[in-house]
Amino acid sequence: MAKNNEKLQTKIISGKVFWASVIEPNTTYEPAWQVDVCLTPATKKIVEGDGLTVKNKGDDRGDFITLKRKVLRQDGTKRQAPVVKDAQNNLWNGQLIGNGSVCNIKYTPYSWSRSGKSGVSADLTALQVVDLVAYTKDDFEAVDGYTIDSDKEVVNL
Repeated sequence: MAKNNEKLQTKIISGKVFWASVIEPNTTYEPAWQVDVCLTPATKKIVEGDGLTVKNKGDDRGDFITLKRKVLRQDGTKRQAPVVKDAQNNLWNGQLIGNGSVCNIKYTPYSWSRSGKSGVSADLTALQVVDLVAYTKDDFEAVDGYTIDSDKEVVNL
């Protein structure tokens, strides 16, 4: 294992991604750009070799890792967002990336030690979208039928 805060070799792995928050950071907890990356047996061996924690919650992701880049450094300064590109290496247009998209993900593992605990994490540095599954916020597709505008009369109960 590398010494505290020593960076290991930068890696690029490929896989399906879920919960990609690389356009806007995820702010559920500490703000961070992040993505869950599904692992094949070959990529699982790579990330385990880096000392990263592989998760499996019994869902569509199977074995996966979560790669993150915190928005703020420890000194409070803002970090650059991970670079996002398309398959032809063009800068990304800002479209949201949906679950099941296939991407190449670049990360740099690093060792850490804090409050009596230590481990290895990885800094998400870049993501290349190879096969996009567009993210949509709607649960349904538009179909023929009733619309709000078709009933102008309001009924008070």
